[in-house]
Parts: sequence; structure tokens; C-alpha cells
Amino acid sequence: MAQVGRMVKEVMVRELTEALKERPNFFVAAVGPLPAAETDTLRKRLRGANATLLVVKRRLGLRGLSALKLNGQTSELFAGSVGLILPQDDLVQAAKLLVDFANAHEAHITVRGGWVEGQVFDRKHLEELAALPPKPQLLAQLVWTIESPMADVIFTVERLIGDLAWMLEQAATTRSAASTQEPPAATPTAA
Repeated sequence: MAQVGRMVKEVMVRELTEALKERPNFFVAAVGPLPAAETDTLRKRLRGANATLLVVKRRLGLRGLSALKLNGQTSELFAGSVGLILPQDDLVQAAKLLVDFANAHEAHITVRGGWVEGQVFDRKHLEELAALPPKPQLLAQLVWTIESPMADVIFTVERLIGDLAWMLEQAATTRSAASTQEPPAATPTAA
């Protein structure tokens, strides 16, 4: 029977390692006695953000991480049962969901930190990540930042062209007014 348990653990570690290779960024939360309904709620919310929640024991989690060669930097995040949140694309949305859920259920789940883009994030950094605006809003701010000076240049050039056109029109009007006036009478010259 002990061999069956060992095989199950090996399969779990292998699956965890594969999941972490597919999604190298992850968040870690301490999971206490969270009711099943609340766990399902968190999983559904995370699934909506293209993220996955895996609840694992400390040793199995550390074994799964050992294949990633993280140099033991994340081992301090693991103690007791932990929840690994594996976001797909939008890290900010997954972090925001995790932090909001943890704040609402403080007795059952606590955010510890994570691994993002090759760096260990502690709880404070993860909360700062969660405080960022959503990706579409950040992209809109970036576009506005780039577009604003260009729009000012275009407005200035349009105004200069308009002023030039007005000056040319005034010059043409002045010239045509001058040409319609009678020329001065020629005085006979004595020869």
C-alpha cells in the first residue's frame, strides 16, 4: 500500500512540474481550513481570469518547484498546505482576484508571495501588482501618452497651414484690388 501512495505522490509532483513549466509565473497563498464552497468560488473566479488554483502540501510543492531550478528562493513561501495560483496571461487580474479573495477570507487564506518574471515577490509586492490598473487601461494610458504629443504637433502644423493659406488669400485679395485700380495717367514727355 505504501508503494501506491508513493506512486500517487510521484505522479502529482510530475503533473505539478509540468504545470509550472507551462506557466512559469505563480503566486503562493497559505490555505487553512477553507470550506469547499469557498474554494470552488475562488477556482471559478480564477478560471475566469485564465488562472488555475492547485492546493498542495509543502513537500510536494517544493519537489515540483525543484525541477524549475529556482535556487531555493521560493522555499520560504511554502509552509503547511499552500495554494499555487498559476496565471496564464494576465498576472494583474489573477493577483487582484487572489488579494481580494484573501482580504475577504482572512481567517482561511493568506497571500504569501510568488514568482513573477524570474523574481521572488513577497506579499507587499504582490499587493502592489494587484493594485495596478487592468491591462486594457494600461494600454489605453500608453497610447494616450504616445498620441498626445503627436496630436499637438499635428494641431500646430494644421494651424500653420491655415495661417499660411489665410495670408496667401489676403495677399491675392490685395493684389487683385491693386490691379483693378486705374493706372495713373501717363504724362506726355517733351521730345
